[in-house]
Parts: sequence; structure tokens; C-alpha cells
Amino acid sequence: MSEPTDPSNSLDAAVGRVRAAWGGGSPPGSLLDGWEPGAAGIDEVLRLARLYRTHRREIARARPLAGRVVAGIFFDPSLRTRASMEAACARLGAHFLYLRPGEGSWSLELRDGVRMDGAEPEHVREAARVLSRYADLLAIRAFPGGRDLVEDRREPAIRAFAAHATVPVLSLESALAHPCQGLADLMAFDQAAGGPPRGAPICLTWAPHPRSLPQAVPLSVVRMAAVAGADLRIACPEGWDLDEEVMARAREVSASRGGTISVYRDPDEAVRGAIAVYAKGWGPSRPTEGIGEHYGALPVLDRWRVTARRMGLTAGGRGAFLHCLPVRRNVIVDDEVLDGPWSRVTEQAANREFVQAALLLAWLL
Repeated sequence: MSEPTDPSNSLDAAVGRVRAAWGGGSPPGSLLDGWEPGAAGIDEVLRLARLYRTHRREIARARPLAGRVVAGIFFDPSLRTRASMEAACARLGAHFLYLRPGEGSWSLELRDGVRMDGAEPEHVREAARVLSRYADLLAIRAFPGGRDLVEDRREPAIRAFAAHATVPVLSLESALAHPCQGLADLMAFDQAAGGPPRGAPICLTWAPHPRSLPQAVPLSVVRMAAVAGADLRIACPEGWDLDEEVMARAREVSASRGGTISVYRDPDEAVRGAIAVYAKGWGPSRPTEGIGEHYGALPVLDRWRVTARRMGLTAGGRGAFLHCLPVRRNVIVDDEVLDGPWSRVTEQAANREFVQAALLLAWLL
């Protein structure tokens, strides 16, 4: 995963490598959970992302995706996801069509076989098919509702669009996956390791948060660390283990790539010697007896906050601190860490544009 140095690298050739590794030579299909490209496809997507990062001014002048349309359907709010998608589209010459169901566009019914006499006047079947006529790609952001873990796990909004659209669908975060964030995080691991992070110790640590958050981001971190063959240490309290089905597959992928995945209950032990510490709050996979709806029910919150002392336990005391943002200061991580030499959160967020531009080129060039 070394940086590209030859400015004569062909964009067409780089896109061709992504398509060969991921789509068998054709433009790839949908990206919903992050596993779809396979290890070779992910390597090529990151290679194209680095090419874009190095030459984005020249690429922007060429406007290679002029005339293309990307429809972004946002059921939930965003800062980095929307801004990075719009920035990538603008530089590549594509138009980003922002839609917020229920706010400026019709609310959508996602269930099949229902009598539509309620608040939703349009069904996703028609919406997905019509938007597929206007846009070349549908990008969907839909968080879980949080009341029904079984229903949330079905990811009804994104899966419904994928079932009925006639163009590729890109997940911009769901209950169990945030593939663009995962790709950006893999770039960040590469940057922290100074090269491919195969065998490199990386800590993913649970962190306190006022709300019970979806597991999409931590599970995407797990997926990409597994693909990288990293030594991933997951630190979390009892009752907050990550989704069993995703973890089972991640362990298989990790083993095939020469990596390991371990779970720790002591965050200091997990952090010790790590090249990167990725903090993120997440909710339990299932309701747990004795644990309230909010993290305030857990009596050891401060034990999990990332402090300067804890970062001092990393490799040479200089490990990178990572977080997908937004981050709650002095709840998840101390000001001293975010404003100190460990923080790589801004560079990590910048990677979002690079990987999303690479995906857009792979689909639409």
C-alpha cells in the first residue's frame, strides 16, 4: 500500500485494476457491508484513492465524471459523509443530488404488502426505480431505529433500495456497516503503520457515550483490520461484545490474511504497544439484564475514556488516536489527546473524500 510516486499513472488503468479485482472486469455492484470487493478489490480501491489524493487537482480539471448523477438519500443527519461525498462529486464533475425523505421529499414506506393509509405516501419500490432513472448511483444513509434490534439488524431502508434499484447502491451507514468509513480507516491504519499494517497491533476500544449507538463503525473497523491482517485488540466491557455473526466471519478473514482478533476487558492491556487506538461508543448486540438504556447505567465510565496516560502506553508512547467523528470531548476522549500529538482524526476524516472518489470512479468512469 505504498504511496504512488509516478504522476503518469493512468486513471483508466487504476480503475481497470479495481474492476478486475472486484467486478471481474465490469463496473462493480453495490457496496453494502464492506466485504463485497474482497481483499484484492479493497487493495485496489485504496491504491486508486491514493492516486486521487496525489493528483486530485489534475483530475478535477479533467472532470472525468461530468454528466454523471449521484443521488444521496439521507434518512439521518451527517457532516463528513455528506460533505465528503459532495466534495468528491464536485471535483470529479458529477452532480450530487441530496434528498432527505420526509423533509423536502416524500416520506417512504419500506414494508411490503401493507395498506398505505398512514403517513408515508410513497413506497420505496417506486422511489428506488424512479431515482435509478435519474441517477447513476444511489447512496443511502439510514441509521437503526433503536427500538427493535432484530428489525434494525435487517437494515430495512438500505436493503430495500438495493432490492429495487436498477443502479448500484452504496451504503453511507446502516445498523451494521459503514463501508466508506471503514476504507478511510484502513488508509489511516496504513498511515499509522508507515505501510501495510499486516501484523501491526491496533486497538479498537469501546468508549462511553450518552446514547446507545449502532455498531456500524466498530464492525467496519473490524472488517478492514481483518482484511489488512492486523493484530486487532477489541477492548469492551462485559455485555458490549460486537455482533457475533460479523465477528465470526471477520475471524475467518483475519486468519486467512495472517492476522488475529482478540477481546480484552482491560483497556490498558489492549492499548499497550498499539500503533493506533480507535475509540468508539457502541450499544450491545442484544438487550442485557441489569444494563440500562443509557451508558450512564455503567458504573465504570471513566475507566474507558481515552486519556493521555493511556496513549502513553502505545508504541513508543506515540500511537495514533483515531475516531470517526463527531466525538464528545472529555466523555470519549480527553482534550489533551484530541489536541495533542497523538490525534489523527482530521487526516482520518480527509481520507473519506479519497476513498469515496475512488469508489465513484470505479462505478462511473
